Amino acid sequence: MSNERIKILKMLENGEITADEASKLLSSIEGKSSSYTSDTYNNNVNNNNDSGQSIDFNKIVNKLTNTTQILVKKTSKIYNDLEKEVKNIFKNVNSGTSSKNSVCKEFNIALNDTDNNLDLKSLNGEMVLKGYNGDKLTLKVVYIPKTVDATIDFYNTDNKKYVLTFKEDNFEKVSLEALVPKKYFEVISISGLNCNFSLDNLNFEKILTDTTNCNGIIENCEGQDININNVNGKLIIRNIKSNNLKVCNINCYVKLKNTDVKNLSIDVLNGEIDVTSDYLNLFNDYNWKLETQNNSINVEINTDNINYDIDARTSLGKINILKNNLVYSEKSDYRVKAKTENKNELFKNLNLSLDTANSTIIVS
Repeated sequence: MSNERIKILKMLENGEITADEASKLLSSIEGKSSSYTSDTYNNNVNNNNDSGQSIDFNKIVNKLTNTTQILVKKTSKIYNDLEKEVKNIFKNVNSGTSSKNSVCKEFNIALNDTDNNLDLKSLNGEMVLKGYNGDKLTLKVVYIPKTVDATIDFYNTDNKKYVLTFKEDNFEKVSLEALVPKKYFEVISISGLNCNFSLDNLNFEKILTDTTNCNGIIENCEGQDININNVNGKLIIRNIKSNNLKVCNINCYVKLKNTDVKNLSIDVLNGEIDVTSDYLNLFNDYNWKLETQNNSINVEINTDNINYDIDARTSLGKINILKNNLVYSEKSDYRVKAKTENKNELFKNLNLSLDTANSTIIVS
């Protein structure tokens, strides 16, 4: 190790410079950073005379990661609070029956054929779908009509599509709870206005959501394609196995936890993106594209069997890549392009495209 590096690390250990300053100084030695001048480097290094002393590298590692760990802890707290908030919104649909104006209607349909489609919607209430290993579709609808002749229908079309329908102008509130046989539905579509939805333990070919002013949780689901369009609502997506997951969310943030998805696309306007994964097992190649504006992107991969190809961009923020064994073709506060230096053919390949404006990107 060069004397310059030893001096910088010793300065960091003694608390004379911050972890961020040390990183810039080390980068300046390799000629990889234009944001930190050689004059600054010389002034800082020449002020230290302890290059011959031993260095506690464990202490140095702790200092180097301390700033980012603080950011990650703050982010985790935000999303833990978010999850509690969203869960509290999912009241029991039966509670609607306490209103003297509410009506409860239940539908029970035995299914014999597979490849059915399910189309449900809600208004100013809750929408809860739960999958199970059975053959009977049970749908409970609690609603408050505005007129005495307001009706809600649930019917089966000739093309094996089960549809819940009502005229929105005739109702103050429509909430629903569905017990869905896991193996009988190919496409599940939901739509909602001013409602909150939960999808749990579903098997499918496609899930389509189109919601406005809605918070949602999608978890423990498995299938081919998930397409989520949401406006003014918070989204939690976790324990998902799918070929394709596409999320478009406006004016709120998205949290993903353990989504084993081959092709992941998240497009958020004015909201944070937080992705945490403890495993990637199903596919050899993963392509993830995450894009937001005016907010941060945090990606945490807690498994070592990954080859990375990272392209990260921000306009007025900072990029922190906390992964080892990377070679950089471009490295600055605002743009990073890096790949795993010694690619392991037995590992999974993760292509990360990250883009934000006016905020930070952290990959850890």
